[in-house]
Amino acid sequence: IAQHFICNECDKDFPAKEVEVDHIIPIAALGQVTWDEFIARLFCEKDNLQVLCKPCHKIKSKGERDTH
Repeated sequence: IAQHFICNECDKDFPAKEVEVDHIIPIAALGQVTWDEFIARLFCEKDNLQVLCKPCHKIKSKGERDTH
């Protein structure tokens, strides 16, 4: 039996293989932040993480890249 998760963006139900864990506050690319900031954002507290379906995660990530 597959485990299912609700996407935090579209509120639809997806099997585990169709979702990804997203950093709510983006990690940011090196060069935009210091190495210490990069590590701190990468290894964050769980309240900075959310479950997104792959399509919603792709849209959010593209938007973050376009604004930087």
